[in-house]
Amino acid sequence: MLSRSRIRIRSGQLSGMLVLLLALAVTTSAYPLQLTDQFGRTLSLNKPPERIISGSPGNTEILFALGLADRIVGVTDWCDYPSAVENKPRIGNIAPLNLERVISLRPDLVLACNLNGKDPVENLSTLGIPTFALNPVSFAALAEAIQLVGQLTATETAAQQLVTELEAALAALAPEEKSSGRKPKVLIAIGSDLSDLWTAGTGTFLDEAVTLLGWENIGGGLGFSWGQINLEYILAENPELILTEMNPAIFEQDPFFRELTAVRGNQVFQINVDTFSRPGPRLIEALADLALLREQVQK
Repeated sequence: MLSRSRIRIRSGQLSGMLVLLLALAVTTSAYPLQLTDQFGRTLSLNKPPERIISGSPGNTEILFALGLADRIVGVTDWCDYPSAVENKPRIGNIAPLNLERVISLRPDLVLACNLNGKDPVENLSTLGIPTFALNPVSFAALAEAIQLVGQLTATETAAQQLVTELEAALAALAPEEKSSGRKPKVLIAIGSDLSDLWTAGTGTFLDEAVTLLGWENIGGGLGFSWGQINLEYILAENPELILTEMNPAIFEQDPFFRELTAVRGNQVFQINVDTFSRPGPRLIEALADLALLREQVQK
């Protein structure tokens, strides 16, 4: 059994997938087009958008994966993947949106997100800027968001290919056999310091993925998406596995955490939490990494 694992996105595999998607990117949509976004708002477009602004890193990654890099004229300061995004104009923070900066870039589509806030999105629409909001709070909602962007931009074939990859990655997480026994408890440890520890709860991709694996996230029933849990609660739950962005050795060196079953059994695994917090195509490879991790744990 591998005692610990640094679970990383396999850039070579992702690049190969993106090449395939780029080849499939151009399809034909019927315009004028009318679509309802994930805020429940309706947007009409008379032609495919040519000047797109992204309101979040996840949106940006979806646009690049669909082969739309040349149409992106603005991204947030938080958008840092893929590397080609470095050359794109910046609109500032995710929230609040800098409306003056957005308007100055003359977009014919702003691809907003739930983090931008409903009021700024409505303000852009009031100003006559076509604005479409995504709210992918689950893997199912992410699949829908990708398909909606494909419809908006006439890249339905590439979008469907991406959704098929996502669905396959999710299916691979499901245990081959239903277990009637107790589920292994998992602590998702987020942060760079054990004294300021955060975790992922209900409504996060990490919680959903851990549940699909057949495990129990000890932060899953605490009533928050992202929050802090105290040491007493962690000790009482005594998780058998820890998924963290920190070096596993940090847990062994701490007098409290080294007494946990997960640490004593060398079941602390480093993952890319940043990838799991972004509703975008890199989640496909992240899910594949989790499926591989389960195989390592079960050996």
